[in-house]
Amino acid sequence: MRKTLTGLLLLNMAITISGFAQQQIEIYVSPNGKPNARGKIKSPVATLEKAIALADKQSKKKKIPVAIILRAGVYPLSSTLEIVKGKTWNSGMPLTIKSYDNEKAIVHGGRVVPMNLINPVSDEGFLNRFLPEVKDKIRQVSLTAAGIHNIGKLRMIGFTRGYAPAPLEIFANDQPGTIARWPNKGSIPIHTVLDTGSISRWGDSTNRGGVFTYKDINRPSKWKQPDQAWISGFFRWGYAEDALPLKSIDTVNKTISSLKPHPYGFATGKPWRSWYAYNLPEEIDLPGEYYVDAATKTLYFLPPANLEKLEISELETPMFAIEDVQNVNIKNLSFTCSRGIGITMERTENVVIDGCKFTNLGLVAVFMGKGVELESDSLSVYAVKPASRQIGSLFQYVYENTVFNREAGKNNGIINSEAYNMGSGCFLISGGDRLTLEPGNNYIKNCSAHDYNRLERTYRPGIWVTGVGNSVSNCEIYNAPSFGLTLHGNNHLVEYNNLHHIVMDSDDMGALYYGRNPSERGHIVRYNYFHHIGGVHKTMAIYHDDGACGMEVYGNVFYKAGTVAGFIGGGRDNSYHNNIFIETPYVAHIDDRLKHWAKAMLIKDGTFQKRLEAVNYKKPPYAIQYPQLPNYFEDDPELPKRNPFSKNLFVKMGKRVEGKASLLPFMDNNYETTEDPGFEDYTKENFKLRKDAAVWQKIPGFIDIPFEKIGYKNL
Repeated sequence: MRKTLTGLLLLNMAITISGFAQQQIEIYVSPNGKPNARGKIKSPVATLEKAIALADKQSKKKKIPVAIILRAGVYPLSSTLEIVKGKTWNSGMPLTIKSYDNEKAIVHGGRVVPMNLINPVSDEGFLNRFLPEVKDKIRQVSLTAAGIHNIGKLRMIGFTRGYAPAPLEIFANDQPGTIARWPNKGSIPIHTVLDTGSISRWGDSTNRGGVFTYKDINRPSKWKQPDQAWISGFFRWGYAEDALPLKSIDTVNKTISSLKPHPYGFATGKPWRSWYAYNLPEEIDLPGEYYVDAATKTLYFLPPANLEKLEISELETPMFAIEDVQNVNIKNLSFTCSRGIGITMERTENVVIDGCKFTNLGLVAVFMGKGVELESDSLSVYAVKPASRQIGSLFQYVYENTVFNREAGKNNGIINSEAYNMGSGCFLISGGDRLTLEPGNNYIKNCSAHDYNRLERTYRPGIWVTGVGNSVSNCEIYNAPSFGLTLHGNNHLVEYNNLHHIVMDSDDMGALYYGRNPSERGHIVRYNYFHHIGGVHKTMAIYHDDGACGMEVYGNVFYKAGTVAGFIGGGRDNSYHNNIFIETPYVAHIDDRLKHWAKAMLIKDGTFQKRLEAVNYKKPPYAIQYPQLPNYFEDDPELPKRNPFSKNLFVKMGKRVEGKASLLPFMDNNYETTEDPGFEDYTKENFKLRKDAAVWQKIPGFIDIPFEKIGYKNL
């Protein structure tokens, strides 16, 4: 009897606890809500700010989780929505912000322009600047009348320059517009260089613009105010795009002078050394092209034939800022039409972004951790010190401060989400401590990042991971001009991802990139599909740049994967095994650059010594986790070592090695063939191996690659 009563008591207790655990407060929000509403489903509040305040108050009182539920509609933000301990969220209870029953709730960082503000051009002077064939179709909007007072500013963007909010952008029928440019596609070769301009990368800080000529074109003669125009292009190296304001154009001598220098100076002689011009009202000739007259705050644009909606971005700060909190879930929301970042996160734990869509943002979708403060003038952006809610010149800062702990928190994730039409990349995560090698365990899983880098084409990866022990899995990254995925730090896991049609207009870049720090190691890259990488220039699937070390690459499929599938630039301890390489000019590249043109990295008190000493590489935990590291400088560091290729399948490949083949050990257990080795369907690019495939006999011990599990699933 006692056992029965005890059992019943325990059962009742379990039911009570379970019921309590399932209880939650629900706060409803609707664009049609009332200011004094109570947040009930039939009495929703009107704003997210009001919902956060109600949720915090009620959850503190009742000590149970809370859900903020958004009905369908647009939720405009004029400032950052804060979910911050000590300011707006102090209850400590789990918080969910989600859409109601899969209704479309849109968080909006700009303005939807009323149709009655879109008018024919009234200024005869401007009307006569437009091309005759389109001038009667161009429309104008008074930005002041539309409620937009900050039009932003054009700035230098590209290699060595920082992330900063985009200038004003327009979106017609949800499609991004383009600042009026010429030519509409492609670029014009630099003919001759009369003055390279000052080259800051080589120590010249005189800030002198460059001068170059163009040939066989007369188009610049149409431009009334060339000193208001900008040029963009790859002015010396194919990985270093830049955008610069013009000083003048001499249309008689066909000479262009830039107001500011490119870091590497101007050059000619390579196919990518070219330019296009923009911010030119005379070049509005395609639907979606626009020009903003700063003096009158007037927008001129060519609408599509079926214009249904015109949006203008405005918000420059993050849309959501989540800081110092735990157990927050942002679910099934859409973020759009902003000049900056979608969501920033710092010092958080178990914060998950789930099923969200990010489109038409000027910067990135989600940014975990600190960035750097910006000191900006009208033309440039420089890193100063760590700061919150902005990215800044983080690439440069991390390059100089390699153990920078960005305080991203732990066990945070981005899952089942999509980002596209982004200005400067998509997802940037961090976490963990490089000094202790404590992992952050932050992750991106089953996400899609595509059609990004509308505004900044290089050094803005679709996914960028820093810190220690973070992961990217089951993601699809595609349709971008440069990097797909970039790593800094240690012990990151990259698995089951589909990377394709990236690095499409750059040279000397990789779909997955890391390098220049021999202490950054321990990465695993497995079960990924790299395919259709690169355009007309030299590109790589995986780029181990400038002495990069310690990556294990296995179980991957490389198909038409750039010029070189695995590019090892002088590094060591990078192993490739159990991979499939198909129809790529080179399996691998190897060189001993640290013995030659890059040897300055190895000098006493040089780059590599500073970076190794920064992590106390001769002591635990580095000396234990990476036993070959303590003797780095005693082990002929100028030579690439221990980069074995074993048990790999090569199908219809060009050559095995680009570079000094003697430096790269290809084991006898690799198998090379010009025939279908037994794929389930070669013609449809299904590279799952059949059970009767020849590889099982040709490479004893070859492990099946779970090709069917690779990639993003649109849930």
